[in-house]
Amino acid sequence: MLFEKLQKDTLDSRKNKDADRAALLITVLSQVKTMAIDDGHRDPNDQDVLKVVRSFLKGVNENLELAAKGTISAEEKAKSEYEKGVLEEYLPQQLGADDLKKILKEAGVKNIGEAMKLLKEKYDGQYDGKMASAVAKEVIG
Repeated sequence: MLFEKLQKDTLDSRKNKDADRAALLITVLSQVKTMAIDDGHRDPNDQDVLKVVRSFLKGVNENLELAAKGTISAEEKAKSEYEKGVLEEYLPQQLGADDLKKILKEAGVKNIGEAMKLLKEKYDGQYDGKMASAVAKEVIG
């Protein structure tokens, strides 16, 4: 479903002559297809899309950190912010600290390892790891 959305959005952005969005989505789509081919010539799936999008977001976030330090131009910063917005459309809704706290309390976790394992199994990709670790320490502590 996510892969199909990516394909449709790529085509729509090309039809609408949104060059920046089209260029980014074409690159992401290409990486997703390459990943699937490299993994035994199978069809691309939603997990592939999530992996590629997270990988691209990591680079975009690094650029934004450089921008905060004044290392890159304002134009590059604006481009990175735009790309971040586009890429985040393909990620699942992120859980906030309150949501994580509620999940961990209801599960009755007793240590950090157990908490992180639970979150990874049931909510992979839906939370920030650093925040989850801090919340887990708070709930257990």
